[in-house]
Amino acid sequence: MTAGRGSHLPYPEFKRRYEPAEPEPVHWQWREVAGRLGAVEHPERGTLALTLPDGSAEVLRDIAVAYQVVPAGRHTAPHAHSWYHLFVVQSGTGAITFHRAGGTTRSGLGPGDVQLVPAWCPHGFSNSGEEDLVLLNVMNIPLLARLGAADVKLSPEVG
Repeated sequence: MTAGRGSHLPYPEFKRRYEPAEPEPVHWQWREVAGRLGAVEHPERGTLALTLPDGSAEVLRDIAVAYQVVPAGRHTAPHAHSWYHLFVVQSGTGAITFHRAGGTTRSGLGPGDVQLVPAWCPHGFSNSGEEDLVLLNVMNIPLLARLGAADVKLSPEVG
């Protein structure tokens, strides 16, 4: 294998290559999102990510937004990862359990509640209700993926 030949740029052109594009306003209609949430299969975690018109899932610089659904009577396995979550409960009720050394802490969730889950904080959701628990999920996974630091630990390693 031979090495490719490098080139060079004047500094002002180099800097322009890293200037972010001017963002455009984007609107997601809840009626359409809700229809898609009802039509897709809900894996254990993560359901429907919002995307920009160009298909990018990085909705804001370094930030992704998704709707997560915990179906009625279901739960997620305890897990931890390198990104944070900011969850806003849209509908339904349930609980989040934090699994830390020395025990677990459980917190009830209902419509309008906001829950911060810091990076590497072991957590899992449960929904013992009759209605799906729908969470708006804001997370910094695009930044961590770009840095090569998006990492997940699933149970039983969580502790």
